[in-house]
Amino acid sequence: MTPTTVGLLLPGTFLRHPDVISGEPGSSVAGRELLRALLTFSETPLVLFVNEYLVETLQKESTVLADITGVDTMSLHRIIPIQQMPYILANETLLALHDLNGPFLDLAAYARSRFAKGLLFPVTCMEYGFSYQNFLRELVVRLLLTPTYPCDALVCTTQVAKLATKNILQRLRHRLQEDFGCSLPHSFQLAVIPHGIDTDLFKPRNKADMRTLLELPKDKVIVLYMGRIDPASKSDVIPLLIAFQRVAQKHGDQLLLLLVGPITDTYRGKVDEVIRELGLQGKVLLRTGIPKVSVPLYYSASDIFVSLSDTLQENFGLTPLEAMSSGLPVIVSDWAGYRELVVHGETGFKVLTMWGESDETLCDLAPFYDWSSDHFYVGQTVAAKPEAVAHFLDLLVSNEPLRQEIGKRARQHVLSHYHWRNIVRQFWELWSALREVSTSIERSFKTDDLMRPRYYHDFQHFATIAINGDDKICLTQRGVRVCCRREGLFLLDDARSLLRSDTAMKFLRFIRYCTTLRLPLTIAQVEKVVGHKWKMSPEEVRRYILWAFKYGLIHIHHAGEEIKGSS
Repeated sequence: MTPTTVGLLLPGTFLRHPDVISGEPGSSVAGRELLRALLTFSETPLVLFVNEYLVETLQKESTVLADITGVDTMSLHRIIPIQQMPYILANETLLALHDLNGPFLDLAAYARSRFAKGLLFPVTCMEYGFSYQNFLRELVVRLLLTPTYPCDALVCTTQVAKLATKNILQRLRHRLQEDFGCSLPHSFQLAVIPHGIDTDLFKPRNKADMRTLLELPKDKVIVLYMGRIDPASKSDVIPLLIAFQRVAQKHGDQLLLLLVGPITDTYRGKVDEVIRELGLQGKVLLRTGIPKVSVPLYYSASDIFVSLSDTLQENFGLTPLEAMSSGLPVIVSDWAGYRELVVHGETGFKVLTMWGESDETLCDLAPFYDWSSDHFYVGQTVAAKPEAVAHFLDLLVSNEPLRQEIGKRARQHVLSHYHWRNIVRQFWELWSALREVSTSIERSFKTDDLMRPRYYHDFQHFATIAINGDDKICLTQRGVRVCCRREGLFLLDDARSLLRSDTAMKFLRFIRYCTTLRLPLTIAQVEKVVGHKWKMSPEEVRRYILWAFKYGLIHIHHAGEEIKGSS
């Protein structure tokens, strides 16, 4: 019987926080929205593996999500602390295990290798870009430590992102073979599934009402730029200002360029200087520090969306899709992921971009600089044709019926291709197809020790003495007082619960019982009896023994020498 449950490794929580200022990286937004969509539109169970520290938060957020959507999606799914993941993977057969964090497969592959028994299942994760130079070193190391199978997949959001990832992997594979005589042991697939859009959140609204609410002029054609206003991580808006000036000279006070998003003080000063130099005072409005809840309203209040992204990070492009979903015609640079989102002449216009090889010095010194410096200089050499930007702006500003018609087509395009229900279906189709591939593959790798630390093995010489099974233990006077509840246990709370107060008390009372009867107890005997009685492994029992000694609750007699805890 084919399994139907998919496991998800969660990096965090899944609710939007409307009080958080906009400008969050698109990868973070997309990961959280994908999780929400999987919970909402999946018709088969999901198992959410989450850090113990977030379990309570996720449970609360699932209740809030049910109130928002009117559907209790979590009744179908389970939230499992990471501590319990080994048991689940050992006793349940998954359709697949997906890491929502990305862009590396190593965590999911490690979990499969270390804990899963029986048939092989696929592992997948999202790929949000490898344009950060430090990722190259990390990618090599992680790939070397993570042999994968043809049933595994790195999921890219666009074909251009897939090609860039393929280029990087081929180059790394060649260099490793040439320089070190070794090869990357990966055999995973590169798949493509786009991000989705919440079309109920990003939708057309009454424009006049939105402008009143946001205190925007009602009698102007508003051209909107939404996103980080940053030449390193998103887009240099100065070329947009230059193109906008040409259109503003023709249309006068009819136009307003609305720039919405976070901006540094340094770049703000430069943008303000350019606005003054171009005579655009009163024709450009900058709104920064806006709450996320306001973002959809700015789309609904605008007439045209424009984004001339020039960053290597632009594997996809959420803001153009949000704009199209809101019924706006868009003007975007024909660059990276943007290229695949906009149908030229139908849902908006794509502006020709030019680039050339001019990065040799930049690449030579990249290991010594932060990624943002490299991305800034790369962006400065990526040019969107200025005349085309002005032409498309003028065309849409001059023709309201054209704006409305393209806006309607843009909205329909998003509904047809980027609604989250469609995206979720594509994920389940991918997982099912990969699971079919996995049935004909024999497990051959056992590499978990390469990622798994061995703290005691590597650092045991740090301590003066190492306990052994022949060491004898008995209760201290403080241990007696704690057993009689005349003194506190003082155990520190921790969400992982590797040390529990109830188990600690049972352990101490067992030691007290044996001490009262003057029964000599060795560590090996305690491991055997306590382990059998409460189904604990020897290492768990030793954890309580060492903790109890640390907190002055027991004595340990070692090699004829008594090592006393505090009494």
